[in-house]
Amino acid sequence: MEIIKTKDGKSRFKEKVRLKNGKTITKTFHRKTDAVSWKRKVESEKVQGILGIKTKSEAWPFDQVAGLWFAKAEREVGVRTIANFRSNLFGKVIPHFGAADISSISLIEIEKLKHGLVDHGLNPKTINKVMTMVRQIFIFALDRGYVSVLPFSKSLLLKTYNKGFKFYEESEIHQLLRDRNQHIWPIVFLAIHSGMRLGEILGLCWDKVSFSSGRIEILRTLGARGVIQNRTKSGKARYFPLSPKMAEFFRELQRRQQNPQFVFVNDSGEAFNPDHFCQRYFHPYCKRLGVRLLRFHDLRHTFASHFMMKGGNIWELKELLGHHDFEMTQIYAHLSPNHLEKAASVVDFGVRVGQEKADGPFLALAE
Repeated sequence: MEIIKTKDGKSRFKEKVRLKNGKTITKTFHRKTDAVSWKRKVESEKVQGILGIKTKSEAWPFDQVAGLWFAKAEREVGVRTIANFRSNLFGKVIPHFGAADISSISLIEIEKLKHGLVDHGLNPKTINKVMTMVRQIFIFALDRGYVSVLPFSKSLLLKTYNKGFKFYEESEIHQLLRDRNQHIWPIVFLAIHSGMRLGEILGLCWDKVSFSSGRIEILRTLGARGVIQNRTKSGKARYFPLSPKMAEFFRELQRRQQNPQFVFVNDSGEAFNPDHFCQRYFHPYCKRLGVRLLRFHDLRHTFASHFMMKGGNIWELKELLGHHDFEMTQIYAHLSPNHLEKAASVVDFGVRVGQEKADGPFLALAE
C-alpha cells in the first residue's frame, strides 16, 4: 500500500491489484480500512473469476451490473425481499436504464426514472423502494470499481407522510379471543400478546421454546413457499420472556403437539404458507367472530399500542419488537397515557403560582 501526502497534510491510501491479463488497476482512498477492504474484494473476485473492473476501453452495461448486484442480494436477504427486488428491478429499473454504460448514467437520468414512476401513479412508498434499490446498485458498482464516483450526493427519496397505524381496541381483542376452538386461535393469541410478526410465528420451532430458561428465541422466519430462513427482518435474534401465563400457553400447545418441528401447523399437520394466511385463515376468522378486518400485521401494532397504553417502557418495547432503530418504535410513544404530563413537569424551578395577599405578587418562591 502506498501512502500519499496531500498539500493540506492529509494522507491518501493507494492500493493496486495486478489482473490475470497483466494489467494493473489502482484506486486511492481517504481511509486505510477502505483501501484494505477494496483490495480484499478485488483479489477475491479475481480468484473466483468474476472480477469486473472497468478499464478505460471497457464499458459496463447497467443491466449486467444490476444482475451481479441481484445475484449477491439473493444470497443475503429473505425470499420476500428478493421477490420485491426482482419485480422492481426487472419490471421498472432495467427497462429504464437498459444496457447503458453505468458510468455514463447521470443524476438527471435517475431523476427521470423517479418522475416516470410518479407519473404512472405509484405511491411514494413504492417509489422509494425502487430508488433505494438504485442507490444500492450504484454503491455496489462503486465498491467493485464499475464506476469511480456516485452520480448523486443527496437522498433520492420522495417525502412521505406517516398515515398512522391501526390496531384493535380492548373490546375487539376480547371478541377476537373468545372462541378457543378456532384452529388459528393460538396464533392470534401469541401475536396479540407478543407482537411477533407472522413469519416469525409460523417459523417458530420447538427447539427455540425453552421452559428452563423461561423464554423463546425468535430467530427464524417462515418465508414464501414455506422456506425457513434463519434470520429475522432485523437480521438478528431476539428473546421474548415466558410469563407464567405464556409458559402455560406453550405447555398446552406441546401437549397437543402435531408436528415434531413447528409449533403451529395447519389441519394437515404441516407448516402454514404465509403467502395467503390472511386471505385463507385470518380474515375468515375475523368474519366468523364479527370483528373488523385489519391486516395480520396490525396485531403487532395492537400489542405495541396496548403495551404503551398500559404504562410500558418505550425502550423495552423496542427490544421486544426487535426494531433496528428507535425511530421505528417512536410511533407508539404518544399512546402512553401520561407521557406528555410527565414531560410537561420536567422543568420546574420551584416557583409557586398564586397570590399570598390581595395586593401581593402573582408569583412567590416556594418555601
